[in-house]
Amino acid sequence: MNPIDWKVAAGALARPGADFPFPYTLGFDLAGQVTAAGEGAAFGVWQEVFGMRRPATAAQHPHGSYAKYMTASRDTVALAVRPDGLDAASAAALAMTGGTALALTRWLDLAEGETLLVVGATGGVGSYVLQLAAARGVQVIAVAAGEDHDYARSLGAAEVIDYRTSDVADAVRAAHPDGVDAVLDLVDGREVVMGKIAPLVRDGGRLATTVFAADPDALARRGVRAINFVYQATDQDMAELAELATSGALQAAETTTFKLAAMDEAYAASTSGHVRGKLVITTD
Repeated sequence: MNPIDWKVAAGALARPGADFPFPYTLGFDLAGQVTAAGEGAAFGVWQEVFGMRRPATAAQHPHGSYAKYMTASRDTVALAVRPDGLDAASAAALAMTGGTALALTRWLDLAEGETLLVVGATGGVGSYVLQLAAARGVQVIAVAAGEDHDYARSLGAAEVIDYRTSDVADAVRAAHPDGVDAVLDLVDGREVVMGKIAPLVRDGGRLATTVFAADPDALARRGVRAINFVYQATDQDMAELAELATSGALQAAETTTFKLAAMDEAYAASTSGHVRGKLVITTD
């Protein structure tokens, strides 16, 4: 389960191309076994695969992954073979957030010795960005609840800030008076991002948000490159994630599983605003 799922269900997904027709089967991430294959299919029957529906085509193809069976094509789903060393639940939790983290890390163009502030650091995307950035020699500042600080450090965070007990902007400014090189905000709305978080980025830095909270034009006026990021999944990203996970270079996010019949519990957990790692729906 990803926040995009319940935002689609609530009709609250505010981004271009987000006109989803109802009735609609939710679910973007998936891991499972091919049970039938058409002519020229890239994967054979009984092959174990994982991946995600392509957001760009999801609104036109209302058959999601919250089901025992779904159809896939090259146009609608990005897939890769699930390696033996990656269990199905971890693979299902990897695709959207891991792929988003890969693409965001590329866009942020992080270099060794730079500083990166991650707001929402121990959720799905954040869990992977921490690892990918730390592997590049980046000093990562993680914003997370106090009980998640050890988890954030285990994923590569060099500094942690408890948003419940500290003013994030004040804490960052005190430790980094010249500003940070880059910010990734995965949770805050535009008022907070533009009013409190964006000023923490040094002139010439970068800022990315996945919740359409940035004003790229306003930030460009002081030389800050900014983006409201939408991930477009590729087969190559899925294959790279599988390689990183099985080599040990990328630790699978902590997962909490729910039966398909307990979707209401998973929905409540996801909408609570505090999820560590990923929530996974099982159909067995």
